[in-house]
Amino acid sequence: MREPLVAWSGDCVVRGSIDLGDGRLSDQVNDREILTFFDATLEALDDGHRVEIRELEVERRELHLIEVSGRRGDPTRRLRTVAERVALQVGPFTVTGNLHRPPSAQPLAALSRWARFVPVTDATIDVGEGNSEPVRQDVLLVNRDRIAASRALASVPMASDESREVGAPAL
Repeated sequence: MREPLVAWSGDCVVRGSIDLGDGRLSDQVNDREILTFFDATLEALDDGHRVEIRELEVERRELHLIEVSGRRGDPTRRLRTVAERVALQVGPFTVTGNLHRPPSAQPLAALSRWARFVPVTDATIDVGEGNSEPVRQDVLLVNRDRIAASRALASVPMASDESREVGAPAL
């Protein structure tokens, strides 16, 4: 079944439909080397020029960001996590949003724990260069191989740190 997909590369936004199986979009993307877009439109970031292509194959590694809409996966597979607000420099984009990690994991652990694409929730994409207003997205997949810099915007303690803070004895 084909579903609409919006993906961002370093110089353009690709809109089109792709064939997806069941399950989470992140799993589908991480399992493929090439994504085939049908009835694709490429829009240049610098001047807005558009090109339409009936069928376009894009190597997964060329994509920086993928917008997620609708597909949230199986709720029974979700784990308890801690959200930490971060800023990520991904090619020409600055992404702010929430990374998610297990309560006992180190801060920013999601950047090394996940597969190639890392989910960021409550995300904002700043294209920079005064091109446009920031784009807001409930869930965004970020290609971690394209992350040039990352920083936490708020300190979220690990579970073991939290227990010490409330007066529990250190083990």
